[in-house]
Amino acid sequence: MREVFRAGGIEQHYGKHRILRGCSVYAAPGECVGIAGRNGSGKSTLLSVLAGVSKPEKGTLTYGETDLLKHPGLITKIVGYVPQTNPLIGELRASDNLRLLGGSADPEDPVIVSLGLSKLLKRKTSKLSGGMRRRLAIACALTEHPPVLIMDEPTSAMDLYHKAVIYDYLAAFRSDGGIVIVSTHEVEEMEFCDRLYLLSGGCTEESTPADAARIIKGEG
Repeated sequence: MREVFRAGGIEQHYGKHRILRGCSVYAAPGECVGIAGRNGSGKSTLLSVLAGVSKPEKGTLTYGETDLLKHPGLITKIVGYVPQTNPLIGELRASDNLRLLGGSADPEDPVIVSLGLSKLLKRKTSKLSGGMRRRLAIACALTEHPPVLIMDEPTSAMDLYHKAVIYDYLAAFRSDGGIVIVSTHEVEEMEFCDRLYLLSGGCTEESTPADAARIIKGEG
């Protein structure tokens, strides 16, 4: 059974600088939730906490009734994470990157087919385009079949074709009850989301794409 994913009161510092000041995020099964904000607002920091990559100084992180901060070993089974920087090993073939994480390299695997990777599995990862590598990184994040997929700037600097492939896959993932959380500063991605949080001044508040875009551009 799919559960609600929730973070509350998340605080994080870097040195003396407080990046997150009590951020809260709520995501229900079948939802795409966006985290919007200017560059440097702390989006990547917040997503790394939500994905269990870094532990918050304060706050809670739960999936249903499970306290993920008390059971960190469960996070990789519940959350798939695609960071903004390329997590792949360029010298390996696409199939080897998948196998390294315990995933399937079967060209008929539903995830591989949906992300358009079937014909790319034997190619060296460093020879793939940016859009292809991004799709491969998503497939790698899904090797444990997690119900929550978190992505940092998922389609940044991509062409329309690669964006469409990713949006189509995310729509299918949500239709099966999966939860998607993305960070973004692009209006197109904000409008793809069911709900949107604006991260500003280290705090999150629910917003609309129009209001978030206005603030990100410095107009509000």
